[in-house]
Amino acid sequence: MKETPVFQIVGYKNSGKTSLLSDLIAYGAEREEKVAAIKRHTHEEPLKVMHHETDSYRLHEAGSFMTGVDSPGRFQMELSHQEEYALDRLVFLYRQFDPDLIAVEGFKNESYPKAVIIKREEDLELLHTLTNVQVVITWNEAMTEDVPFLVIALNDWRKRLSEVYRIAKGEEDHER
Repeated sequence: MKETPVFQIVGYKNSGKTSLLSDLIAYGAEREEKVAAIKRHTHEEPLKVMHHETDSYRLHEAGSFMTGVDSPGRFQMELSHQEEYALDRLVFLYRQFDPDLIAVEGFKNESYPKAVIIKREEDLELLHTLTNVQVVITWNEAMTEDVPFLVIALNDWRKRLSEVYRIAKGEEDHER
């Protein structure tokens, strides 16, 4: 059995990661594939508990480090932890649910295949420091004309989603 592919979309703050990831997930969902998402939250403020003032919130507040709520057609989980979980550990957990693709926002320094968003000229350094770059999404094509990766202009992103989705799933070889 083939392992579920993992594909990251990375870039600096406000570069468009969430929007592009949402498009990629919607593309897979339209094809009736199960796409799972992992998002890195690097902001200083803590995440809010998913269900404030519900039974699951009460259980979480009572001290449960992991609270799951299952209902017809949906399962939600709240997991509290002191140490940061490595992406590999989260991927392992997600793979238990047999998704067709695990789409990840962030975790720049992980080695999974990735698309890198280049918004500003200083972002180009990411292409020298990150591993397994498959696609570069650029806000300005002139900045990336000498980049040795497949480059997609932000304006062409939606037109090329089928290509990016195949790359994300490891189904397509790509050249510049």
